[in-house]
Amino acid sequence: MTSRRRRAVRGSLVERGYDVSERDGRLLADPTAGADPIGVPGALLVVEAGPDPTALLEAVGSAAAADRTALVVSGAETAGAIRRTLTDPPGLAARTERTRTFYNAPDRLPAGQKGLACCRADATPVWREEPMEGVTGEGTRYVLYADGDPVTAFESVAALSCPSAAAFEYAYRRGDDGRFRVEKLRSGRTVGRFVSVRELKANAYRPVPVPLVPEDVVEGYLPEAWALAVVEDDRVVSIEGA
Repeated sequence: MTSRRRRAVRGSLVERGYDVSERDGRLLADPTAGADPIGVPGALLVVEAGPDPTALLEAVGSAAAADRTALVVSGAETAGAIRRTLTDPPGLAARTERTRTFYNAPDRLPAGQKGLACCRADATPVWREEPMEGVTGEGTRYVLYADGDPVTAFESVAALSCPSAAAFEYAYRRGDDGRFRVEKLRSGRTVGRFVSVRELKANAYRPVPVPLVPEDVVEGYLPEAWALAVVEDDRVVSIEGA
């Protein structure tokens, strides 16, 4: 967090009657009996994060794990994007009555012991949670889509923690020559060797990302776990929640 934004937020919270302290480099704020609350109850952890979904949800999740509300500090130029990530819909790329579409985390899924999973696609693969097909119609599954087509599915987030090679068609790993070898898993055939992940993607082999599932990152109800402080010209111009 920039020292100027940090000072501005700290000063604003002190003026409102919060007891502000710093522990292990983290800025904490606890409301006193006569405090003017910012609009969310309880203790705060002041964090700065941009609109990147993974970093933002991890910052909010860190505060929630400490039984505090995350007070996310932002400049005016990124405040709108941060709010959209956290509210429209909360922590998700999209949502319908039946499905949820997740943001992609920067981590990549392994394909058992065969390396990292990949799939054939021109665009970045997308994870969705959708209803299970079946007689009872109960439960959901997590489906990976590549260019709009389903390529693999899992019955739970837990199943994604250690997927087997059988769940994917392709995997890649770096060889002794420094190049990435792509293997077709059913046959064991090498289908390509590439000098970089960028070249791998340019040839329509896309690494399979880990889905960013909000409730796995933030304990509790996400809309109640944060507030947003916008700092402009070294002063706090607004503090508001969801």
